[in-house]
Amino acid sequence: MAKQFRIALILILALTVILSCTLIGNRLTDPATYSHTIDVLDENRATVLGLSAASAAASAAVSALPDDICSPLAQEISEFTTWFLLILSVIYLEKYLLTIFGAIACYVLIPIGCSVLLVNCFFPKRTFQSIAAKLLALGAALLLVIPTSVWISDQINEIYSKSIEITVESANAVSDNLIGDISVENQENTTVIDEAKAILGDVSGSVAGVIDQFKNVLNRFVEATAVMIVTTCLIPILVILFFVWIVKTLFNIQIVLPAHMPKPKKPGRSRKEESGPMETE
Repeated sequence: MAKQFRIALILILALTVILSCTLIGNRLTDPATYSHTIDVLDENRATVLGLSAASAAASAAVSALPDDICSPLAQEISEFTTWFLLILSVIYLEKYLLTIFGAIACYVLIPIGCSVLLVNCFFPKRTFQSIAAKLLALGAALLLVIPTSVWISDQINEIYSKSIEITVESANAVSDNLIGDISVENQENTTVIDEAKAILGDVSGSVAGVIDQFKNVLNRFVEATAVMIVTTCLIPILVILFFVWIVKTLFNIQIVLPAHMPKPKKPGRSRKEESGPMETE
């Protein structure tokens, strides 16, 4: 019975190595396999690009107000572009890691892990079993980490997607209204700043109203940026840490120094104490 089980295990492991390097590997390195995950990432990318365009338009509209009274507010809005660039970079990185992690798992970790188990079938050692289990667990973690983080992010985005849409719409609406009013008031070939001065130059109440509107837009940008940072940056990091914790807990991974290496001496001990008590006659 034990011999038959070992033969079956050898066949299963050999078949797993072959399938991992051929059929499964080709499947898990094909972007079409992750179509839903990529669609979610593309939606996040479109959302970030929309927020970036809205922030640029809002910053330009605020800058059109006279006498640079809103320059600090325009600068605050324009600084969101840096955050949007960071979020966009993380989204593209996740798209690339989908197939990269699949290739590492299917062509490296899983075949090596199964090969180590095959060697263990002929030369049983606990070390081989431990190494194989760690390699297979790491391969499974790499395959699951990006889809898991994207799935969690998708659930959060469903809750806050309406809020982000309102942010983009309100920013565009306020910017379009300001520029539209300026253009209607003055049809001459003058600059936007000159037209803004013509309308708002001496009307402090109008300027205050516009500033209040853009302050509301700024608050919405803060909220939308926070949501995007959590869903695209923090959640993937937390998911990776979670899988690392699982692997470490299951296999009790520790860094152990070889037995022949000298242990570091404790500070403060004299040479007499290290040599032990002196013999008395």
